[in-house]
Amino acid sequence: MHQNPFIFFLFTLPIYLLPSRATADYLIGVGSYDSTGPAAGVNMMGYANLDQSTAGIHFRLRARAFIVAESLDGPRFAFVNLDAGMASQLVTITVLDRLSKRYVLSANI
Repeated sequence: MHQNPFIFFLFTLPIYLLPSRATADYLIGVGSYDSTGPAAGVNMMGYANLDQSTAGIHFRLRARAFIVAESLDGPRFAFVNLDAGMASQLVTITVLDRLSKRYVLSANI
């Protein structure tokens, strides 16, 4: 994982030694979803000959979400990560559209 555990220890040590100034309690939620597509017969988006297609799954793709809120009724921050080489703008627009029907979204998106 880390090339030199001692270097990693030196960089992370201040995190444990410094006193925490945060006194607020946050609500934190996490989620994960298997977004793996078909196992075979998919084109390789230009990373192979045009005749080639996939023949199995190397590893599963996941979508992960992390949500932080100050209270149940307060503002929320969400970070979503998708294990994919590319995601089209249509995916982003569709996700934001579905979220806006369920929640009040900030204009800072």
